[in-house]
Amino acid sequence: MTSLRIFVKRGALWRFNRLSRDAKALPVSVEWDRRQQERRSAPAAVSEDQRRQDRRRPAPFTWDTAHFVVVEDPPPQGDPQADPQDGL
Repeated sequence: MTSLRIFVKRGALWRFNRLSRDAKALPVSVEWDRRQQERRSAPAAVSEDQRRQDRRRPAPFTWDTAHFVVVEDPPPQGDPQADPQDGL
């Protein structure tokens, strides 16, 4: 079974309450986004052994338009159901 989490943008009280109410019977958790500000400032110079490009992707459209995003947690390490090919 997959583990889904819904993160709601800070301050979107109506959205959080609505999603919490509607998701009670579903196997998901509704959580506030805990970030208070952007963690990174201006790009700093990096040495050769570090990545040269930002790996972050743009936020999904639901983050800006509906103030939430759905995230699927990765399966735990060593989970026998994680890869159906393992048992073959």
